[in-house]
Amino acid sequence: MPPAALGLLVCAAWYYTILAGFFILYCPVLYVMFFNHRLYRNLADTLFALWELFPVALFQCCCKTELHHYGDYVDRDENCIIVMNHRTRIDWNYVWIALYHATQMNHDTADKTHNASNTSRVDSHTFDARCEEYGALDAIGGGKAKIKFVLKDELKMVPGLGWIMQLNFFLYVKRSWREDQLGLAQFTDYYRRVRSGYRLVLFPEGTDLSDENRRKSDRFAVANNLSHLDFVLHPRTTGWTVLVSRLRGAALAAVYDVTVAYDAPAQTEADLLKGKLPKHVYFHFKRYPIERLPEEEDQLRVWLNDRWREKEYSLRQFHNNGNFCDSLNRTPIERRPRSLQTAKLAFVFWSFIDLLFMYSIFYSMVFQFWVLYHSLLFTFVTWWFGGFHNIQYKILEMTKK
Repeated sequence: MPPAALGLLVCAAWYYTILAGFFILYCPVLYVMFFNHRLYRNLADTLFALWELFPVALFQCCCKTELHHYGDYVDRDENCIIVMNHRTRIDWNYVWIALYHATQMNHDTADKTHNASNTSRVDSHTFDARCEEYGALDAIGGGKAKIKFVLKDELKMVPGLGWIMQLNFFLYVKRSWREDQLGLAQFTDYYRRVRSGYRLVLFPEGTDLSDENRRKSDRFAVANNLSHLDFVLHPRTTGWTVLVSRLRGAALAAVYDVTVAYDAPAQTEADLLKGKLPKHVYFHFKRYPIERLPEEEDQLRVWLNDRWREKEYSLRQFHNNGNFCDSLNRTPIERRPRSLQTAKLAFVFWSFIDLLFMYSIFYSMVFQFWVLYHSLLFTFVTWWFGGFHNIQYKILEMTKK
C-alpha cells in the first residue's frame, strides 16, 4: 500500500473509532455522573483505558511499528507524573504504546531485575500478581492508576476527541497563570476527593522540537545564560513545580523521566496523513520515588533542568551510537516487549463498535437524533461552561458536602 494511502487510512480509522466510541459508549456513561460519581469516574476511565489499546494494535500490527522500551517499568497502580521530551506534535500517540509495554510488572520487581544486570535483555511477560486486589473495572482497565494528559486548552474543543478528554478529566492549560492555577487546584482536589489513581503525562517543554521552536529556545537560553541544547528544548518549570507541590498531597508516589526518540519522526499531523510513520520508536524510562525529589520550588526547578541536561546528553549518545545512557553513563536495559494479544482483542472490540456506529447512523433515526443532540450539548457546554470537566467538579463538590 502506498505510504500516503496507509497514512490516510490510519488517521481515518483512529479518528472514526474515537467518534464511534464517544457516541455509543461515552454518551450513555455521561448520565451516571449525576447519580454515582465514583462509578462514573471508574466507567469513563475504563473506557479510555480500553481505547488506549486500539492505537497499540493499529500502529504495531497494521503499520508494523516496533516499540523499544529501555530502563524501568511503570507501576500501573501508583499515582505518578510522567515528564517527557516533546520530539514531535504526535508524541502522545506513541505514549500509549510505550506505557502498554512498560506496565508489565510493579517497580519493585523491575528494580530487582535492573540491579541484576544493566546490559542484557530481560524476558518479562508475566503481570504483577495483584489482580485479586482489583475491582472488575480496574482489572479490565489494566490497573488502578489511569493515564491523564496535561493539554493545551484549545484541544478540548475538538469534536469527539476533545469531548472524551473532558469526560476523562484531563488537565488543561491556557498559558495564563491565573487561570492555570485555578485549573491545577481543581484537578488536584478532584482526584483527592474521588480517590481515583492517575498517571499524569506532562511535556514540560510545552511544544514540539520544530526548527522554529528550537530557535525560540536558543534565544531563551541566551537571555537567561543557559546552555545550548540541540535535541531538546529548555523546559518550562513554573507549572512543573506547582504541579509536584500540589500532587504531593494527592498521594503522588513517583516521577518518571521519559526520553523518546524515533528513527524517522513524523513531525506533524500532516506527516502522519502522508504516511511518514516511524518504524522504530525508542522510550527510556527512569523512575524517581517522590521522596528523592526536593520539596522547595527552586530546587524542583533545578531538578527538572538537571534531568533535561541528562536527556540532551543521552539523546546525543543515542543519535551517535544508537544507545541511550543514564546519569552514570551506563546503557540501560532494553526490555522485552509485551505480547500484543490484549491489544488485538481490544482492536476486535473497537472494530465491532465501529461497525455498530456505521449501521446505526445510517439506519436509525433515533440514533441520528442521539448524535445530533450530544454534539450540540457538548458544543454548548464547552463554550458556556468551559467543558464537562468543570461540570464534573461542581457535581462532586455538591455530593461531597
